[in-house]
Amino acid sequence: MRANDKNNLIGYDPLAWLDEAGSEIKDQAEIQIMPDDGAEEQPGLSDDEAISGTRNLKEDTGNTAIDSIINLEANLTIQKVLKLHEKLKNSLTANDTVIINAAEVASIDTASLQLFVALKKTAVKLQKEIVFAAPSRRFIDSAALLGLLEVLDVNG
Repeated sequence: MRANDKNNLIGYDPLAWLDEAGSEIKDQAEIQIMPDDGAEEQPGLSDDEAISGTRNLKEDTGNTAIDSIINLEANLTIQKVLKLHEKLKNSLTANDTVIINAAEVASIDTASLQLFVALKKTAVKLQKEIVFAAPSRRFIDSAALLGLLEVLDVNG
């Protein structure tokens, strides 16, 4: 005995409607993709140079002294990562040791911690040092939650 074909799910594609709706959306929408910092557009730029900015720093900053101590804000969110990245990149390029004062950090997200991990890895490749000075309890707890205490060399 054969069941009702209406209730038969063999051969049924539950996502078929996406193909139909997707063609209409493609016609109506225009997507623009812009590079973050132009690093992809520079031929011959190594990963280390893209992260640390060693190639173009002198042209970008002129002769101004770059502080080796970075004071972090109380709230570190993904909205502030780009600005913090630039500050850290410039400081790492100009100094052998960068001290990051994390005493005021009250809130930190994964994007910020991910930036610090990339910074530490780049510093090791460049034979430079990153030191987290007096990290707040919230900074330590967040790093511990993600298993990054050892990577960031922060004492819990």
